[in-house]
Amino acid sequence: MIRRIWGPLAVTGFERRLCRRPRVLGEARRGPSRPPSTVQRRLCRRNAVLGEARRGPMTGRRCDVLVVGGGPGGSTAAALLAQKDFSVLVVERESFPRFHIGESLLPANVPLLDRLGVHDALRKAGPLVKYGATFYDQESDHEHTFYFMRGRSVPNYGYQVQRAEFDSILLEHARSSGAEVLQPATAERPTFDDDGVTVTLDEAGARSEVRARFLVDASGRDGFLASSIGRRERVPNLGKVALFAHHRGATRAAGIDEGNIRIFIFPDGWFWWIPFAGDVTSVGCVLHAKTVRGRDGAIDALYEGMIARVPRVAEGLHAATRVTPVHRAANFAYVNRPIVGDRFVSIGDAVAFVDPIFSAGVYIAMQSAELAVPAIARALRTNRFATKRFRDYERDLAFGIRPFFQFIERYYEPAFLEIFLRPRSFLGMLDAVTGVLAGAAFHRMPWRMRVSLNVFFTIARINYWVRRLQGRPVESRLEW
Repeated sequence: MIRRIWGPLAVTGFERRLCRRPRVLGEARRGPSRPPSTVQRRLCRRNAVLGEARRGPMTGRRCDVLVVGGGPGGSTAAALLAQKDFSVLVVERESFPRFHIGESLLPANVPLLDRLGVHDALRKAGPLVKYGATFYDQESDHEHTFYFMRGRSVPNYGYQVQRAEFDSILLEHARSSGAEVLQPATAERPTFDDDGVTVTLDEAGARSEVRARFLVDASGRDGFLASSIGRRERVPNLGKVALFAHHRGATRAAGIDEGNIRIFIFPDGWFWWIPFAGDVTSVGCVLHAKTVRGRDGAIDALYEGMIARVPRVAEGLHAATRVTPVHRAANFAYVNRPIVGDRFVSIGDAVAFVDPIFSAGVYIAMQSAELAVPAIARALRTNRFATKRFRDYERDLAFGIRPFFQFIERYYEPAFLEIFLRPRSFLGMLDAVTGVLAGAAFHRMPWRMRVSLNVFFTIARINYWVRRLQGRPVESRLEW
């Protein structure tokens, strides 16, 4: 079913959704006007804090770029644009620190943190280092640990972070880079015209307006632009439910494996197990809609019931104490569009979200922000904001996330999972799979990696027919 959206190898259909021409805003624009001077930009930055002249009952702010959302993507975009001497205003609806999932960073995040200039601050916070990912399938009793490889474009390690602390570090870095932050505040009713965009702000009931030359939608699942000028399209058969909480005193692996993310697959879904520095572990369960449908009662009981179904998870939590409420996130599979238009781009989860199985969410959010910044900066300097000027960003983003979607589509197929958990070094397949899991294929996929992945997927497809002839299960759990 998912191929109807993304096409063969999760490419054509998905790229059509990402790259479909937006119909909300026209591209016709007046000729270029004189760009603002450095002094004018500095005045805009000052006015973002102090406010400008009153317009009726509302106080107006002006800035070059309005960023809606202060998560990893929004903070990254804000910091990079502020470092280029543009006035940036970030509007974040929640007060930090706050609880959030998406706690396992890929190795590809590490050089991005260096380029952003925030890696040292994160290291000082003392995150747990992860050197690999362990997958265990309860039905087949197969387990494999993928260790990230040295000698790639990315290092052989990532981090496990509590998002309350990590997101605060990123947002503070954006602020110290020159961006202004309104928090907590909500953005409403974007109105685009030839000269910019006007957005209504709500700060604890006090309403005001902000006028910006450009808007970055980093609002995540809220879909600020999708809910106002675009639309959100659900991904068939990937509407799942996640239940998650933090526990103190859970068991830890020894040695180099202590920081590994662990994935436990069972018939009703799968668990993530993410250890943090100290003694806290994030344990979450992603359930097929079929499992949750028709169930009544508190989510705590459902969460505990799922833990009891996976002995390895239950044993690991036997002496642990849950230190947060059980949280729930449902129906988190969608594609928003348009993602670019006259005077706006969307980044991170404001573009799309499908499945957290490979921990790519934070990396895609931050990397999409970094990808978008050059096009935004050029538009601001030349005062040319037509949609076509952001097509390269749109195309590069689709190319970068393609490998993750290839794996997500097939992950729920028993025939694929069997091959995935028994990888071989034949024709570089193990290195290619590990490279995708590390995020190393986002910018560039060498031809050797491309060939190796094609061989890997071909073998998985052959295994489908072998299992079918043997009378073994082949039904994809995507259909659940």
